[in-house]
Amino acid sequence: MLRLLLIVASLGLVTEPLPQVAPQARTPNVAVLEWHDVQPDKAVWFDTTTAEIAAQFDEIARRGFHVVSLSALRDHLVLGKPLPPRALVLVFDDNGQGIYDNVFPLLRKHRFPATLFVHTNYVGVTTSKAHNTWPELLDMQHSGLVEIQSLTANHPPDLTKLSDADVMHEFTLSMHSIQARAGHKPYAVVYPYDVYDSRVARLAQKAGYTLAFTEDHGPVGESPSLFELHRYSLANEALFETALSDVAQQ
Repeated sequence: MLRLLLIVASLGLVTEPLPQVAPQARTPNVAVLEWHDVQPDKAVWFDTTTAEIAAQFDEIARRGFHVVSLSALRDHLVLGKPLPPRALVLVFDDNGQGIYDNVFPLLRKHRFPATLFVHTNYVGVTTSKAHNTWPELLDMQHSGLVEIQSLTANHPPDLTKLSDADVMHEFTLSMHSIQARAGHKPYAVVYPYDVYDSRVARLAQKAGYTLAFTEDHGPVGESPSLFELHRYSLANEALFETALSDVAQQ
């Protein structure tokens, strides 16, 4: 049996498990709330309106939830450092222009920290959507409220269909761009379109990230690993109340 295990290991068929959430971070529940672009009126189905997110921020404040930074969540998940009760983390994908125009003023009003997951080759580029420029991203970062993290370089539709080299290129090019333009090495990445598998997750780890996020909803402490972290996607508006209820059940 030992000989067989050694042969299997030598063939690369045995892999170490992905890093796990620290035992101390399994409870109490913490929710990561995720939005995309925010506009006065929705341009696509997964947008949130400015009025909707303003009401959601007011509700978070009114009900006494504690909004904490992604870096505080990282220390909680990796090292088991405590967070305040009823903790939430706010994140935004895709770097839509509405985040700077419509969300940033609300973050400053409430003094809520937030994280932007940015596809770096589209910074300042208008596709079907306008995207924030580097000066706008840096303005938000310099406020002390906003962290900039990775959504790969080109937001490919399916990382699982790319070669190892191409997946690594997406992860590392984005990392290097953020480090060069924003002055810090990102430690977190999101899988575009929520498409990933164990190979992609291991490549995110190999690229040097500490955390990787999905759109599988649930308390983040219940995630399968640090590279399969749960978020509540508020493109489904009903998940806002679900997330708050999950966190309130301490």
